[in-house]
Amino acid sequence: MATNTTSVYLDFITRELNRYIPLPALILGTIGNLLNIMVFSRSSVRKNPCSLYFISGSIANFFSLYIGLITPFLALYNLDFTQQINFLCKIRFYLRFNTITLSTWYILFASIDRFLSTSMNVRYRSWSSIHIAKRIIILASIICFIFLYTQVFYCYSINQKNVCTYSSNICKLSVDIVLLICNSGIPPILMVLISILTIKNVKHSNQINSHQRRRDRQITRILFIQVIILVLCATPITAQKLYSYATMFIIKDQLRTSIDNLISQITIEISYINNSATFYIYSLTSKKFRTEVRRVFSSLFTGQICKTNTVRPISIPVQFNSNSNKITVYNDYQCKPLKT
Repeated sequence: MATNTTSVYLDFITRELNRYIPLPALILGTIGNLLNIMVFSRSSVRKNPCSLYFISGSIANFFSLYIGLITPFLALYNLDFTQQINFLCKIRFYLRFNTITLSTWYILFASIDRFLSTSMNVRYRSWSSIHIAKRIIILASIICFIFLYTQVFYCYSINQKNVCTYSSNICKLSVDIVLLICNSGIPPILMVLISILTIKNVKHSNQINSHQRRRDRQITRILFIQVIILVLCATPITAQKLYSYATMFIIKDQLRTSIDNLISQITIEISYINNSATFYIYSLTSKKFRTEVRRVFSSLFTGQICKTNTVRPISIPVQFNSNSNKITVYNDYQCKPLKT
């Protein structure tokens, strides 16, 4: 009797997590990802290839949040059509797996770009460019959408309990292995290794001017923060998946099933931190990012861009008045209206 009561209580906690976590995460993630896109699209930032990867990652995060978080929330109120229409069931998981994988890949590519751009080898540094970044983003998207998760259309369907899920354990295993290899397992390990190599490059690099070094250091710092967040968020769900594989063919009682479901739900919610909280963590840890955010808000609310603390040469018109023997100096420095 006590076991049944505990099981019911754990199932209740799982449902409550689905009820109260998705909506705040969705709102914060929507605002954060849109601001990320605006910040990294600024002319002072977007010249760096990493910024293009950050923009692409924020777009992938945006769609991942809506695809992954809206439907469980709507299901609590019987408004989830992916549990009623088979095609929507399949397309939801297909898009969800692709967007979370692409989000991870873009950060991995940004890590590789930082390693190349800080290399002492001129040839390697030449591979860090906007042109190459655009090609990589397009190619990665094509590979992901065409080759990685097409088995979802066969493996996922609505079962007799009106739940959109995998049709067999073999199907679940095939999808999870791809996710482990391409998303939550191998990419974070590669990011850590590449980040270590990048740190070594930065310590030995003295060939770039101090201004560029400061700018690149800020971008590199933001990237390292993103890598840390991704690794911390991916580790729990990876461990849960490995446990799921190890116990796949074990017959579980109701209590153990409830515990597994709760742990699975918690790890899923943690994984979405990577998709929703990056803007706020960037803002807390990077002064350069906060400066760019202020400039974004300034341009939004005033329609003008004023660059402060900037020393630059300017031309000063001078007029000589022969009658009064006075020289009048006109200062034409002012806030420039935003170009449209």
